[in-house]
Amino acid sequence: MLGPLCGESVVYLGGRGARVHVDEFEPPPPVPPRKSGEPAPFIPPFRLEQPDRAFGLVLAWEVLDFVAPDRLGDCGAELARVLRIGGQLFLFAHQKPPSETAVIPRYRLLSDDLIVREEPEGPLRRRYVHGNRDLERALAGLSVQSVQLQRNQMREIAAVKSGTG
Repeated sequence: MLGPLCGESVVYLGGRGARVHVDEFEPPPPVPPRKSGEPAPFIPPFRLEQPDRAFGLVLAWEVLDFVAPDRLGDCGAELARVLRIGGQLFLFAHQKPPSETAVIPRYRLLSDDLIVREEPEGPLRRRYVHGNRDLERALAGLSVQSVQLQRNQMREIAAVKSGTG
């Protein structure tokens, strides 16, 4: 799980037999603009501090909304890297966010059919809107199974890691 999550989610998933790991998500900074004639700046690689193929499920709810377009592929590659073969990614991404900035939200899983979204205290961050094709390209290491648009303009994207990559 990426992002600030509360204990209730961990308890719920643990009760379902899952071993749960929660990671605070710090979006990578956008690539700085380059002036003509200047050498390309060093861009530190984006890396989740998790081993390769460690997880059967990754929940990345709204986190890619806070990733600049020029770093979206880096984040998608990391999500694919940490998933096992056959592992699943569930991603939420706004199609029309309510504001240009926000705090990375927190989600609480309370039961099989109840998820509560909260905006905790924290720094306001720029929110980006990524098209479906951009998100699918960023998830190049995964097979996107479905993209569903909800009434609130939230997209639910399900992907699976197949093959040997």
